[in-house]
Amino acid sequence: MTRRTNRDQLGLFGTVDPAPPPTPARQCPPVRDRKKTPGAAGNPLVAKDVLAEVRDGRYGLLDDSDKVVVIEDGERARPALDEDIVHHLIANGYIARCRPGHTMTCVYGIKPRPVLPLQLTSRGKSMLQRWSNLQPLGDNT
Repeated sequence: MTRRTNRDQLGLFGTVDPAPPPTPARQCPPVRDRKKTPGAAGNPLVAKDVLAEVRDGRYGLLDDSDKVVVIEDGERARPALDEDIVHHLIANGYIARCRPGHTMTCVYGIKPRPVLPLQLTSRGKSMLQRWSNLQPLGDNT
């Protein structure tokens, strides 16, 4: 049994380029007052964006309930449009609630309310990386 060295794993030209960190394709998560685009719930690109936005700390749960909110600038919270996707990712173990010690106070409506941020699990981090590595068909870049 022989052991492979790092040199054997490098590739044809001897270098491995690290992949850039995955970023969401949209500027900010949509909030509830915007119109929902048809077919967005079943779109894997939306799920990839949600995972990247959770990693960036943009989603949370209001008052330790199941109401998903978008955290804006760390001080405001608004109802999230992608609530169904976030709940699906929580149920499948890709997203988890932060510990209660990480609760932040955000203005929701006109009142300050406690918001518990969401975080990626190890499964969520690996899923985000896998989906970010995929290239669309016909894209030769």
